[in-house]
Amino acid sequence: MIRHVRELMDLTGRWWDWRVDLWDSSTLRLVADNDLTYHHSVEVSFIDVAWAATADTFHHPTFRPATPAEHEFAQQVINEAGHELYAWDAETSAGTVPMMIVAQSVRIVEGLVRHV
Repeated sequence: MIRHVRELMDLTGRWWDWRVDLWDSSTLRLVADNDLTYHHSVEVSFIDVAWAATADTFHHPTFRPATPAEHEFAQQVINEAGHELYAWDAETSAGTVPMMIVAQSVRIVEGLVRHV
């Protein structure tokens, strides 16, 4: 899963605006671009989400490896084998806050998607 954390870290600084586009029983999908009004350029889908702490919209995320304290917290919240912890810090209306998602995997798709 370290590969997925590195792929997320590669997204740092590439797009300013991020928002939750879909959150159903198993998938949480984020979309991002420098202006989400008419299109987005990346979709990050967390698959088989067991736990999440993220804002609906945020800006300038810095994806990073989870801290030991975050790992310990995640293990207390969800005790399922096969899940990974994904973490980042991002700007919100409340200031810069840490966010994290516990999911089985992540899928990153880049390409322009126009909003109709």
